[in-house]
Amino acid sequence: MTGRRTGTALDTLGPTLSVTTQPADPTAGDAVTATTVLTNDCPFPLRNAVLHLIAPGATTATRTIPLGDLRPGAKVTRSWRTQMPSGVAGAVSFTAHVVFDVDGHSADCARSAKTFTLPYEANGVRGPYRTHATTDDAKYGQYGTQLVIWSGGRDLSGGTDEKAGIHLPKAAAESCVVQVKAVSLTGSDSPSAKYGLAIANDLTALEAGGYAVLTMSKQYGLEFMTDSDGDGRVDTWAGGGSSYHPAWLRLVRSGTTYTAYATSNALKWDEIATVTVPSATGAADAGVVASAVNLNYPGTTVQAVFDHFTVEGAA
Repeated sequence: MTGRRTGTALDTLGPTLSVTTQPADPTAGDAVTATTVLTNDCPFPLRNAVLHLIAPGATTATRTIPLGDLRPGAKVTRSWRTQMPSGVAGAVSFTAHVVFDVDGHSADCARSAKTFTLPYEANGVRGPYRTHATTDDAKYGQYGTQLVIWSGGRDLSGGTDEKAGIHLPKAAAESCVVQVKAVSLTGSDSPSAKYGLAIANDLTALEAGGYAVLTMSKQYGLEFMTDSDGDGRVDTWAGGGSSYHPAWLRLVRSGTTYTAYATSNALKWDEIATVTVPSATGAADAGVVASAVNLNYPGTTVQAVFDHFTVEGAA
């Protein structure tokens, strides 16, 4: 990693920081030696430099190493022995982060990471989560704050509702906010494949009413669909636009009124639509769903990855 420092008399290249590992492509559970190399490419010394080494899965530094003052051109190599966590998947990183002072000013920093993508496996979900499916090829996984669904299904709209889901039974009060980060959708060639949020009085029996779905499709943008007459089939639609992944999706419930929001950056939320679902009553099931929408792509399935599914104002 190379950065630029601005706001002083000099506008210079910052320190260079790199991270390598041995083995070069570790898998879950492997013992790993990670090595970071820091070079001061600045024409001034880095004062009180401290190197923070962060192993995969850690939220704070695994090791903190004081380096003192580093003259221009100084090169420092440090290694640490650690282990890839077991039961992890997706993007994981070994990270090096150096903090230092310049000219008596507050700390500046540089960061570098080596990132790996480990495959997800269907390891099931743990309580209080439950699963539901209207397709017979559904599988599920749970990795920390991430939920994973593998699903086929011909469609998820109109008169066809073929999907798989993970939900919290009766978790959504009559006034609540249901939200998730839809991380990635892979596996199916169908541009209409989709994944997102679902609410219903009973997600295992949609004819009980209160059904609404907010999804991001693979290529055709957002789809906010609701059941207006309580027969268990979605029959209203709003959305469109371009698809983006990851996507943050939010459903706000106020009694029988559902409002859908989405954002690409978790900062500015865009309202999609507000719809009344007359059959919504009492505490509802809330969860995440996915469908391959494989009517024209027989046999294909999707892998849908979600993170930080939450229900605020829960029942």
